[in-house]
Amino acid sequence: MAPSRQALAPFPVNYLTQFSIFFFTKQTFGIFAAKLEGRMPKQKISEKDLIWASLKVFREQGYHNTSMADIGAACGLNKGSIYHHFQSKEELMKAVITEMHEHYKQKVFVYAFDERLPPLERLKKLSEFSEKIYTSTKNGCLMGNIALETNSVLPEVSLLIKAFFNDWIQAMAHVFSKKYDEETALALGKESVAEIEGAVMMMRIYREQDYLKRAHQRIFEKYEQGIPEIHKS
Repeated sequence: MAPSRQALAPFPVNYLTQFSIFFFTKQTFGIFAAKLEGRMPKQKISEKDLIWASLKVFREQGYHNTSMADIGAACGLNKGSIYHHFQSKEELMKAVITEMHEHYKQKVFVYAFDERLPPLERLKKLSEFSEKIYTSTKNGCLMGNIALETNSVLPEVSLLIKAFFNDWIQAMAHVFSKKYDEETALALGKESVAEIEGAVMMMRIYREQDYLKRAHQRIFEKYEQGIPEIHKS
């Protein structure tokens, strides 16, 4: 005689049990598949790591073409998790600019004020960092790019970018002040930063790094050989 149905099922199978088994199986498979695809979200990320990961996305895609979902994907976070740190994309962009500005002040601009180095060596140190930064990416200068995108629509972002360029100009002017009067040194600082930014743009358009190298060489020559009368403003 065939065994009864009850004998084959020692535990009662009800709808709740079936749902629990189905849910557990589906959830487990989803986690396993996510691990295989490398898309498991990280549980935690420091604010600084989030900022630097966002910087890379903004540099590649620009401000307007970047979404919080893009940044979340780059960080391994759900989009909603980013809002625990920053209330909006604009707030995150401001944090990126502030962090980058501090990085430059501590790691790059500081060479302009290093009294152990001759002035020309300081200019060369600044140029080395400039070339290293701008030739390592095809996207040019993040600060310049974001300024062009946001200048007329995000005034707070524009002010932060202006502060970055002011510090860069002051660093260059400080070096030139070792040879020129204060007014001329400031004019040369402005002119040098403008020339570098223009060279970065041309380098990006033509994919030729020599634009930047030649710009730096002209800056060295202005210090070494003197300059014709320049417009001071």
